[in-house]
Amino acid sequence: MGWSALKTGLAIAPGPLMVPITSLLFAGRLIARFGAAAVVSAGIVLFAAGLAIWATLLGAEPNAPAVVAGVMLIGIGVGLTFPTLMGVGAGALPPSSFATGSGVINMIRQAALAIGVAIFVAILATPVSMTERIAAFQRGWWIMIAITLAGFVPNYLFIRRKADR
Repeated sequence: MGWSALKTGLAIAPGPLMVPITSLLFAGRLIARFGAAAVVSAGIVLFAAGLAIWATLLGAEPNAPAVVAGVMLIGIGVGLTFPTLMGVGAGALPPSSFATGSGVINMIRQAALAIGVAIFVAILATPVSMTERIAAFQRGWWIMIAITLAGFVPNYLFIRRKADR
């Protein structure tokens, strides 16, 4: 979009700021009221909604409100999803395996994020024209939305079933 490093940083800063705010102030209360599966589901939907804003509203012309709105929804989604999944995963570990198990959970999370970035970069490839770049980014965001929404499957299979028992 031709933004300076400062403007870019200020535009995306609200997203990472929403993660601790959401997880510290809201996630625990929401889990207590609705359960972990519902909180993870809400996080998945909000994350996908932020990506959908980027897929539909970002183009050749700079659009700071769309960038900020998307990144804030993504940050709220991450704040609801990741800490909840970490808590559910670590809570299922026996005390003797907590240190190793939580390390494995974090390693899987980090590896999945790296794979997601690699997939997105591969989708983008090296478009030449502005039209090709916009199409590649939009295609990339829609694929990421599909991958994000696939998170409902393990959420249902593992977290919801555990709650039902």
